[in-house]
Amino acid sequence: MSALREQAPAMTGMAVMFIITILLAMSIQDFYDHDELRAFGDAGSTKASLVLMELVFIFAFTALIIWMARRNMERFIRWGVLGVLTLAMCYTILPFATLVLIDDMPPMPSEDTGVDDAWILSVEDGGSDFLIHDTSGAENGSIMRMQNGGDEVLWSYDITPDPGTFYLPQVSTTADGIVMCGGTRWVLIDAETGEEKDDHSMNCNLGLRYEPVADDWENCDGTDDVAQDWAIMGQIMHPIGHVRDTDADMGECTGEGATWVRAFPDGFQGHNILFSRDIGPDHFLIVSTQWAGMVVYPTEASASVEFGDLVDTVWEKSLSGDEQFLSVAWGASPGDDIADAPVLVLGTSAGHVSGWSVGEDASVDSAFEMPLEEPIRSLLLADCCGNISNDLWVIEGDSLRVFMGNSLSEQPHNLKVNGTARVMMTLHDGGGEGQLIIEQDGQWTAATFTSYQVDIVPSLIATALIAIALMTLLILFPEWYVVNAVGILVGAGVVTILGVSFVPWLIMLFMVLAAGYDAWAVYKSKHMLELADTMIGLKLPILLVAPQDTSYSFLDEGDQVMAEKSEKPENTDGSADWDAVDAAPMPRPAKKSSGEAMFMGLGDIIFPGMLSISAMTFLPEIAGPMGYAASTWVAIGTMIGGLFGYLFLMTYVARGRPQAGLPLLNGGAILGYFVSAAYFIGTAAFVFNVSLF
Repeated sequence: MSALREQAPAMTGMAVMFIITILLAMSIQDFYDHDELRAFGDAGSTKASLVLMELVFIFAFTALIIWMARRNMERFIRWGVLGVLTLAMCYTILPFATLVLIDDMPPMPSEDTGVDDAWILSVEDGGSDFLIHDTSGAENGSIMRMQNGGDEVLWSYDITPDPGTFYLPQVSTTADGIVMCGGTRWVLIDAETGEEKDDHSMNCNLGLRYEPVADDWENCDGTDDVAQDWAIMGQIMHPIGHVRDTDADMGECTGEGATWVRAFPDGFQGHNILFSRDIGPDHFLIVSTQWAGMVVYPTEASASVEFGDLVDTVWEKSLSGDEQFLSVAWGASPGDDIADAPVLVLGTSAGHVSGWSVGEDASVDSAFEMPLEEPIRSLLLADCCGNISNDLWVIEGDSLRVFMGNSLSEQPHNLKVNGTARVMMTLHDGGGEGQLIIEQDGQWTAATFTSYQVDIVPSLIATALIAIALMTLLILFPEWYVVNAVGILVGAGVVTILGVSFVPWLIMLFMVLAAGYDAWAVYKSKHMLELADTMIGLKLPILLVAPQDTSYSFLDEGDQVMAEKSEKPENTDGSADWDAVDAAPMPRPAKKSSGEAMFMGLGDIIFPGMLSISAMTFLPEIAGPMGYAASTWVAIGTMIGGLFGYLFLMTYVARGRPQAGLPLLNGGAILGYFVSAAYFIGTAAFVFNVSLF
């Protein structure tokens, strides 16, 4: 304890640099969280063989440096290492240079289009084709299919007059076309021509159609090889017979003891459907105000004594309290090509955005989550910037936000959308300049935007100039604060690039193997001490320096620091006296100045930092405390775990002997990950599809 108190300034300084390096890496993680920027791409992030290859590179680098040092090739070591460190430092500088030098997307001026009394009902994949309900023409309005943001009317279908209170018709997409419920009629419309293909005199909020796969299948009234149509009213899913298809007489379809009727769970409201479409031949996906589900089409009667069973689902999500689903988007995931596998994106009144990948087999898996704050009034999956891949457009509160690519990095915008009600969005592509069409309460406004390509060349030039300037300063004046500044930038760059490249399980494997190697290299072979002395003698920022007092100068430091500190004190009989080492810190060798300092290799910070960045990158993006994502809290918890390992390490370092830092630092970081991940995320934080190759 006496030694710890005496060396507290240096230990505190080193802890501060540990924290700064990892926080700096966390601040630039989003910039590099793209598949094309990962060291081995998206597929390589789960391959253990690549981690083992990285470890071999470390062994080879260490052996090469020591081999060259023993042959007095310090000049080649110096310039080679400086080149590698300059590149690593550029990874940290580039995101900040980009932030300063690259302009935001141009403003989006908006204007009233003059379109009133036209409600957007649904938007197709890609964001430019959609269905509207237009009440400006026919007595009860028309359903129109629009293309290219309303530039062209593909077809129009007049709704049969239905006296009573005005309401928006609801539509569902099936394999046969579009089913529309207009109050007292169920109508199937051809999606390409707008022609009426079938109808039923049924009251309904929403209509559905199931096309049988088996040839010997019979619908609810015993008719062979025909479609089974359905009408949803409130929470009930009613069958429509092929022979008797009116409300007055449903016959066998709703007979007591063998009814085909099904009910939806609490939270479902048939009069307020946000989205509905068939998925494959046997399922349909549906979203209401507080309930969403992938529902299996009933293919036989229920023998329940109740009036029908609950619908059978393979996935469902329900909300509680006052939270409601306000918006839905359907299409290729952000960062994917328009034709790629679709995702369902849901936005709630509490500001939660969740993406769900939907397979052809009707499987539904979590794709991403975004913890926003204001109500999510609208969602759209469409390309914003001419990259031929989808982006996620969000109206949160009264602000438009656009999140680009797989990493959902935000592209700033200044458009405001007043009001609090749900709105719908679609895009009109004008060839370099387009319009975002926003429909609210039947009125349309158009916001003009320009396809925006980022010119990163000025940022690259600025990054190179700053890196060269820092390295020149390091060469001419390698004082401890210059070494630390460069070392922190280098460490943050390496932490980020490797952290975004591997899932947490592989980072932990890397850490365990590296810790074992570090212990062997320090305590047994001692070649790690030789490497450290080489770097200290060459004044290279591959380590950090924490002075004990203001009189210390790194310029006066010799090149045998670790070797002298690791020498064994002897008893009078010549045996090693390690008790003397444990009793008090060993005296420092004489130098020109009287100052003391502590040294820590960058690897002792890089490995715990890698696990923090990996947690931010690959853990589910669910909401956490204080408005930060749960993955961010796991990253912080991992860093705190590493700090506890550092504190325990210092109880050994204070005794004066060089210590292997990775066993304790990595062990603390891994423990911090397990504790914080279990608390903030749960079992999903420990499930990764890792393979050897």
